[in-house]
Amino acid sequence: LVKGAAFGFIVALMGCYYGMNSGRGAQGVGRATKSAVVAASVLILAANYLLTEVFFSA
Repeated sequence: LVKGAAFGFIVALMGCYYGMNSGRGAQGVGRATKSAVVAASVLILAANYLLTEVFFSA
C-alpha cells in the first residue's frame, strides 16, 4: 500500500508539473507528456529502490 501511494504521488506530481509548464499547441503538449513519463519512470525506479532497500529492509 505504501509503495502504491508513493508511485501514484510521483506520477501525479510529474504530470502536474510538466503539464503546467508545457508549451503552446500540440507539440508543446507532446513534449511535456514525453518528459513527464520519462521523469516519472526514473523517479519510480529510484523510489522503488529506496523504499525496498532502505526503508523496508529488515
